[in-house]
Amino acid sequence: MKSNLQKIFYDNFVVNLLIAIFLSHIFYKVTFIDRVKGEFELIDQLKSGSVISTQFYVESPIFTMLGLVFRIDNFDVYLLFVYLFSLVLLFLIVFNLKFLGSYSTFFLLTGWVVTISWFMGHVDVLSVLLILLISKLTLENSVDQKKLVIFYFLLTVNHNAIAFVCFFVLLVLIERIKRKSFLIYSLVGQVVGNILISFYLNRINFSGRGRLRFVFNDNVILDSINFVSENIFIVIWSGFMSLLILQIVFSITNGWDLNKKFIISTFICIFFTCIALDTSRIFSLAVIPISIYSISSFNKSLFIKENLSYFYIFTFISTLLIGPRFVHGMVLTNSPNNSIESFYNLIPRIVNSLMSGIWS
Repeated sequence: MKSNLQKIFYDNFVVNLLIAIFLSHIFYKVTFIDRVKGEFELIDQLKSGSVISTQFYVESPIFTMLGLVFRIDNFDVYLLFVYLFSLVLLFLIVFNLKFLGSYSTFFLLTGWVVTISWFMGHVDVLSVLLILLISKLTLENSVDQKKLVIFYFLLTVNHNAIAFVCFFVLLVLIERIKRKSFLIYSLVGQVVGNILISFYLNRINFSGRGRLRFVFNDNVILDSINFVSENIFIVIWSGFMSLLILQIVFSITNGWDLNKKFIISTFICIFFTCIALDTSRIFSLAVIPISIYSISSFNKSLFIKENLSYFYIFTFISTLLIGPRFVHGMVLTNSPNNSIESFYNLIPRIVNSLMSGIWS
């Protein structure tokens, strides 16, 4: 029994899960996006066959479709569902970190944890899981082509812009011998995914502007570039956070070929971030493949291996002392989403409502 459990749950699993919950629920703190009410109302609009929402989050229909499937018609139930679904996905993210071995905890000290905590209601947590699984596939000796098509299809349906950015990032990072296979099968997943999204949007008569069209609105690119250029170091910190310290140490002791890949892929992430107003949110998701490839390479550094405990202590303390620094229209150290009832008030209110007949 013990050996079977050890095969399923790797050595750092419990520690990683506790760190992920501590960071997301206590240090960063969970908040629902301000527009989550609009996403909930989209369910009723789809039921009635009259979609009036013009927001581009309609292009990411996962929560909407699940709301339809489970027939969710109460806003509190929807918020609770979004939270529990996100929590399950966070568990799966931690569960799938086994391939990073004793270095896996570093992945939890990067910016995506801030993003999924502050922007609950967006589909970001599913994007993180799928990017992780795709990156894991590309690191294996032989890329599973069927899984690659399926995962890239799901990532495209979930958030086609993030899928597009990560395609170019991984194309740089992946070994040359695997590049052709990755190029073909990831493109197949993207094409099929985008066809499905287009069919869905046409089916519901969506009249709003999609993500691509939104980019060309007046001042969007100008404002985005200004946000990045004026806060470039904060943007980079928001994506890598304390992992950046180890990446610098690793780059000093590593050859130029691998460093060149990391630098080029980081520039690609910055370029794409310059056309998105959700600056740090997008950047923190786009750099996930870079973080994974960096962490998977740490075992090549004898210096990091011999001082792993010290690096863990240093990076964890750095995360707590410096904290999140996010560019989202302005430089933020706390979540920009405050109009919806606090998650920490929502849960007690639901519990009190359910237990009112017993506790009264």
